[in-house]
Amino acid sequence: MWQKNFAIASVLAALFTIMTHAVAGIYKLVDENGHITYTNTPVKGGQKLQTSSSETRVVAKAMTKAPLTIGGFPKVTDSQQKKRDINRRQILESELASETKHLVEIQQALNEAIKNMRSAANHNTQLLPDTDVSENENINKLRKQISLHERNIMALRAELGNR
Repeated sequence: MWQKNFAIASVLAALFTIMTHAVAGIYKLVDENGHITYTNTPVKGGQKLQTSSSETRVVAKAMTKAPLTIGGFPKVTDSQQKKRDINRRQILESELASETKHLVEIQQALNEAIKNMRSAANHNTQLLPDTDVSENENINKLRKQISLHERNIMALRAELGNR
């Protein structure tokens, strides 16, 4: 008897986990330096990009109406799912456009910083020691930001490719 109850509890826990993940959506986290990271798992301080209050209500309502079985997932009509998919795609495409714009801006800033550093070196300009160090730190910071935006763009493209 306890084995049957344990099996049922295990199935219910697995289904709850799957359903929770199914409505999890995409989260956007902006750190104190303005760096943006996207993830499909909830993070402290993250903003959920896909509105899913109706999705969450559907899942919660389905869970309270009847015991869940393997086939007990909430159903949505094809037109409802299509609307959700279109909305999600628009959000992802908007975020991709924003990330691409930021990447281009930071790449331009990096190119300008490198150009200025080379120009100063070519003109044998006497730089203060702190200036040279801060220029290198600025270039490293810009390179890290570029790397972050490139990772975000890859993640967004991968997610768009999954739909």
